[in-house]
Amino acid sequence: MIFSTYIFTFVFLPIVLLLYFGMSRFVSRKVQHIFIILASLVFYGYNHVSYVWLILISVAVNYITATGTQNITNRFWRKASFVTGVVFNVCLLGYYKYYNFFVDNINTVFDTHFVLRYIILPLGISFFTFQQIAFLISVNKKEEKVPGIIDYTLFITFFPQLVAGPIVFSQDVMSQYQDDKNRFFNADNFAQGLFIFIIGLFKKAVIADTLNIFTSNTFFDPHALTFGSAWLGSLAYTFQLFFDFSGYSDMAIGLAKMMNINLPVNFYSPYRSKSITEFWKRWHITLGRSLFVLIYIPLGGNRKGLTRTCINLFAVFFVSGLWHGAAWTFVIWGSLHGVVRVFEKLADKQLEKIPDLIRIFFTFLFVSSALVLFRSQTVADALVMLKTMYLPDTISFDRISHLAFNTSLSYPDIIQTIFVVGVLAVVAYLVFLFPKNSIDLYNDFKPKPKVAAISAVLFAISVIHFSKVGAFIYFNF
Repeated sequence: MIFSTYIFTFVFLPIVLLLYFGMSRFVSRKVQHIFIILASLVFYGYNHVSYVWLILISVAVNYITATGTQNITNRFWRKASFVTGVVFNVCLLGYYKYYNFFVDNINTVFDTHFVLRYIILPLGISFFTFQQIAFLISVNKKEEKVPGIIDYTLFITFFPQLVAGPIVFSQDVMSQYQDDKNRFFNADNFAQGLFIFIIGLFKKAVIADTLNIFTSNTFFDPHALTFGSAWLGSLAYTFQLFFDFSGYSDMAIGLAKMMNINLPVNFYSPYRSKSITEFWKRWHITLGRSLFVLIYIPLGGNRKGLTRTCINLFAVFFVSGLWHGAAWTFVIWGSLHGVVRVFEKLADKQLEKIPDLIRIFFTFLFVSSALVLFRSQTVADALVMLKTMYLPDTISFDRISHLAFNTSLSYPDIIQTIFVVGVLAVVAYLVFLFPKNSIDLYNDFKPKPKVAAISAVLFAISVIHFSKVGAFIYFNF
């Protein structure tokens, strides 16, 4: 189920909230949590019921292995329980996400003919798998204890963050789930949550899905792009990805806040970063944290000298690329970020002497250009587009109007060109110059009539755009 749809906004969410808070004075916290778990499974299985069993099996295996890791006194069997849990998660993710990728590459390299399978990627598998591996590691280190099965299941399946994050650690939310006062309706929390939910809804349904028109036309045929249309198309995708995913994260934070749960921030003005190092502290923050725990620290972190630190940093970004998708475009994208991150580690003092605006410009330029790989279907397509951007045969601004091509409506080229440039200019202002981002607005929220009026307008405009809404980009990961 998608947040920015009529069925979720006007049916699922009101029913769930009314029943959840309506039963709070008549039943125990455990019953309320069972209700939210069932609602979350309905949410998760709305389009693919079969994958409800997959997530339940995943939860059961991880709970059993985590409990064994905590309670078994024999050192060998305790470690065996932990390793079993980690291997199960890696194999589950490997099969559904990477089986065809590896088989296809084996066929290419060794001229074999293994048959590819038709595998539908389960929604959120990368997210809830990372959550559970991180939890197993935490239990193995004796940093936390395994909760009851209901609380653990809620921790994994809680619908606001189930399919696209934020990637939540047990320490972030478990005490909140177990706090009895959080199961009762709180008007202040509800108003604050509704406020950022609407902001996120507007970012997704209005801004990101409008930019999706430009993006789809850009990457449909890279060979048809000119210098100007390639650059504007690249910018369109850079902005679309941010507004799409940060919009989802804002909605997730808002939905959880309505239910008195605080989820971690996932985006904080990443395109204003002065370096790739800073960028990854502002972009998909909870993924960076997860990779730090799952990859960087187990490899030794920065405890084994500069050379090993650089290797570990590169490994983190290599895994990040592979985590995002089973394709060489993602692997190269992650590797490029890793190379730049290592360069910044080695040249940190020299880079600090460069003026901030120059550093912000070149950081954004790198991020935007690398995202051409992220969005392209093949490496060859990405190289065609990047060549048009950086080594064009001619400097041409023709065909910009084609970015706004729509099969149902047709306007003169000049009007469509103005539309494309105008939308990107407004979006750039929001990204770089608007005084406060959505998290700042959320933290500063006060329930005033002016805020209510603006929220109502944003909500109404968002609902109008539901008819053309698309799935969230990160549902693919």
